Amino acid sequence: MWDCEADLRQMASGVEPTAAQKSAASRSHNYLRDLLLTGQFGRRVIDSYLSGSYARDTAISPIDDVDIIVVVDPAGWMTSLWSTRPEPDRILGSFASAIRYRYQDSSVYVQRRSVCLTLYHLNIDVVPAVSVSGGGQIEIPDADTGEWIKSAPKRHTQIAQEINLARGGRFKPLVKLLKCWNSQLPQTACLRSFAIETLAATLFRNVGLPTLQEGLRLFFDFVAGHSDQAVLYRWSQNYGIQMNGWAHELPDLAGSGSNLLARVHRDQRVRFLEHAVRSRDALILAERARTQDGAVRYIGSALRML
Repeated sequence: MWDCEADLRQMASGVEPTAAQKSAASRSHNYLRDLLLTGQFGRRVIDSYLSGSYARDTAISPIDDVDIIVVVDPAGWMTSLWSTRPEPDRILGSFASAIRYRYQDSSVYVQRRSVCLTLYHLNIDVVPAVSVSGGGQIEIPDADTGEWIKSAPKRHTQIAQEINLARGGRFKPLVKLLKCWNSQLPQTACLRSFAIETLAATLFRNVGLPTLQEGLRLFFDFVAGHSDQAVLYRWSQNYGIQMNGWAHELPDLAGSGSNLLARVHRDQRVRFLEHAVRSRDALILAERARTQDGAVRYIGSALRML
């Protein structure tokens, strides 16, 4: 097998957000967080911190969104003595009003579980949250269901750090390559970025990652096995993941109980699996290539980076 590790490192570096992008994102989210601590609204804020791929250092270029968790005292929004949480619509609307007041020339709109501030170079998703005991978990409002749901963004960050450390710093570059591949798939076949990261984290929490090249083979072969295709490795476990047929289960590693494939249609999952099989097969061809350059071209094709 040709050693293409240096080439894969270069590919991963190529999708890394630039220093300028990171600096601009840092200035924008810090400024917003400071503004939310001002005035009467600020008295309800207990804490704020980053979430999402930007916080976990698994984002790819360009940085087009940053997630901020804003932990609040729910008492400031309560309308009933009998409830323990305010209505999701009420708190999301309040956050939207507070951000609009501070950014009068920018677009602000309510989403299902957050409020999005649209800047010229960046979208910032602000997520109201209430702390709950145990494992750094929080609850966030869901406007669709009218309920508060569990989440654990700090735990997600910790998990990514732990796996990256255990796998010699190769996990995060691998995730960025996989996210880039996923972003190049047709809209009818790609998954959410966090689902790709969770797939990789679930696998490499349990399986070694000796090189980026081997990691790609392992990832795509593991996914290919969910489509009833012949596999290169003997997979004795699915690690709680189900993607074949009508089954669809990708548990949140932070223990929130969420299924990250819950809203993914069966046809979309089938197409995703088909593309994973093609990429696995292209990696096999890379191993059989006659030259190093030929191997790199096959890997580039597998990752849809040509």
